[in-house]
Amino acid sequence: MAATKPVAQRFVAQARAGRLTLRNTRSGSERRRAVQLVRAERHELTRSTAGTAEERSAVNRVEYLARRTARPDLSARQAAGHEALGDVLPIVTFFAELGAGPTLLVDVTVSRRDARRVGRYLSLVGLLTEGRLAPAAFERRVRSWRPVTILDPPGFRGQVRFLADPAAVLALAEVERGEERESWIDSGRRRPSARSRR
Repeated sequence: MAATKPVAQRFVAQARAGRLTLRNTRSGSERRRAVQLVRAERHELTRSTAGTAEERSAVNRVEYLARRTARPDLSARQAAGHEALGDVLPIVTFFAELGAGPTLLVDVTVSRRDARRVGRYLSLVGLLTEGRLAPAAFERRVRSWRPVTILDPPGFRGQVRFLADPAAVLALAEVERGEERESWIDSGRRRPSARSRR
């Protein structure tokens, strides 16, 4: 099992051979970490018995390496039991200009980069509906933006433009005001519940 950097491999080998002990490693931090790592490998240190930060770090490292060894095809995040950042993409809702006219796209999947752009767009929509941004300024800013790429659902795949017409945005926002949506952007770290999607 590989050792964590900056613990030198030779110190880990010496600790495994019993030539390094805590008694003779007081002056060397790398040697001391090597001893703690080997103690954790031998299960002399566990989550319940690790008392210092150094001991907990050694236990965490050994557990992490065991997971990586068992599943070398997984990323570090996945090996720790979490979804990788790209596993679940963000779901967003925003006003768009489609061939059929202005509409509200609901629960469409986009890239994380486009989700950030949707967030900026919705921020401008909020300023517009609150009267804190002039309609002409809103239209001027949004018209220059490049389209958003919709990844899912299949019927909407492709590029769509943000709705830049302030009058249409205000009209659609008024219709949606009673919907009480919890969030117009789901980060992708969790899927929205059935209640929030109604």
